[in-house]
Amino acid sequence: PLIARLLGLSDAVQAGVRARLAVALEENGPRQHYMRAILEPASHGFPAVRPVRSQDSSLLSPLAAASGLIVRPPGAPAAPAGSEVDVLQLDF
Repeated sequence: PLIARLLGLSDAVQAGVRARLAVALEENGPRQHYMRAILEPASHGFPAVRPVRSQDSSLLSPLAAASGLIVRPPGAPAAPAGSEVDVLQLDF
């Protein structure tokens, strides 16, 4: 939202989308985690989402390859493939 405001865009916060995990995820730690991911077209209802290989915050290439961020709340349990998750789409 801050970047949008600095660019002179509206105050509207982009709503996330629901997607189904293409792979299982491990449980999350004590902080909210935004996993870089690739959204795949929906075949039946929800789109599929797959995390990019490296989630290392110091690497820019995974962020450049990502089309969304999987939002993992603090303490989220392990999620099997097919689970629904919230995803923030990256439109840049």
